[in-house]
Amino acid sequence: MKQTKNWYRLDNAAKIYPAVRTRSWSGNFRLSINLTEEIDPIILQQALNDLRKRIVNLNLELKKGVFWYFLEETDRPVFVEPDKQSPCMRIGGRHNHDMPYRVTYYNKRIAIELFHALADGTGGIIFLKSLAARYIHLKYHEDISEFDGIISCDSQVLAEEMEDAFKRYAKFRTVKSRSELKGYHFKGTQLPYEQTSVITGIIPFDVLYKKAKTYQVTVTELIVALMIESFMKCQSESKTHIEKPVKVSVPINLRKLYPSKTLRNFALFINPGIEPRYGEFTLEEIIEEVHHFMRMNNKEKYLNAMMCKNLSDEYNPLLRIIPLGLKNMAMYIAFKKYGETLVSSTFSNLGRVDLPPEMAKYTERVEFMLGRFMSGMPSAAAASWNGNLYINWTSGFREKNVERGFFTSLVKMGIPVKIESNLI
Repeated sequence: MKQTKNWYRLDNAAKIYPAVRTRSWSGNFRLSINLTEEIDPIILQQALNDLRKRIVNLNLELKKGVFWYFLEETDRPVFVEPDKQSPCMRIGGRHNHDMPYRVTYYNKRIAIELFHALADGTGGIIFLKSLAARYIHLKYHEDISEFDGIISCDSQVLAEEMEDAFKRYAKFRTVKSRSELKGYHFKGTQLPYEQTSVITGIIPFDVLYKKAKTYQVTVTELIVALMIESFMKCQSESKTHIEKPVKVSVPINLRKLYPSKTLRNFALFINPGIEPRYGEFTLEEIIEEVHHFMRMNNKEKYLNAMMCKNLSDEYNPLLRIIPLGLKNMAMYIAFKKYGETLVSSTFSNLGRVDLPPEMAKYTERVEFMLGRFMSGMPSAAAASWNGNLYINWTSGFREKNVERGFFTSLVKMGIPVKIESNLI
């Protein structure tokens, strides 16, 4: 008798990604950890196999239903592979049977790339830390207990890890409109789809933190303000100069507001920005605008109303019975109207990554990277480890005007930056 496989509906934030991906693009992100010695792929494969026995998310493949995509448990093997291609290439399709993630290695680096339909950055860093912990245990015989997001292969599976937390915590007191003005988009020479430009800035965290405190803002708010300043300068210097709002989309981890242990998506985006039509803005004014916007909008009541708006579409009786093909068309149109079109860029900050001492002594750096966006727009992601903040700019353009302006502003502030790049 054939055993029935468990399956899971996509969470509310995940539904858009399979609908809008193309033959060359999908919404991916990467998390990586550099250890002190070259990676042994045989041990890494064993670590992945062991972890898959514990973490349900790592045993799911994307399936196409009549009305919705869904995730179904699979016993299909997942093989670690050398990291040879450009980061965050398309995930899914026939070449990997629509497994929504890949694990790669290169020299001392272990990387996990995830399709956003599976998890967000918080879920992703739990996968990476747990995988690295298992690898270090197997290679160096270190006993690593569960610590700040590290899942032991011997622990019990929690039902809450697979819940759609949006549905659990939505209150439906009111809904918040998505209506916004379209944002400015930097234009440049498109790279081939199989290439993604990556520029990494390595910044002493304490220096950056002290500078943010002189403005009485957070590190995230300061970085977002510097990004906006650079995009505004690029817009003002454009040959086809039209003053559009410059906005940076910032994901908010809802686990900080609701006590959820989900390993799936549980984040919403807010879009601080500047409207250049009001006149010229100094950096201090941009920082102040970003600070107050973030404080006003990063509140449980406003975010819940946004959550309810997203869910109200999913609960629409008419939408539920529309076949998947038509649904995909509708979601693609909605993505074009309310997705990348509204903003100039995205910045996602994982914050400080904590590791237990028995892992930390084998770890050199931890990084977070967003995949190339459909429009190619330059975007950034950051993570802090061992006194440094690693900020990765990814882009689909050859031109580096935005990134150059951002790092130049940091240096002018007296903040040292070491630059690395994958393209010359």
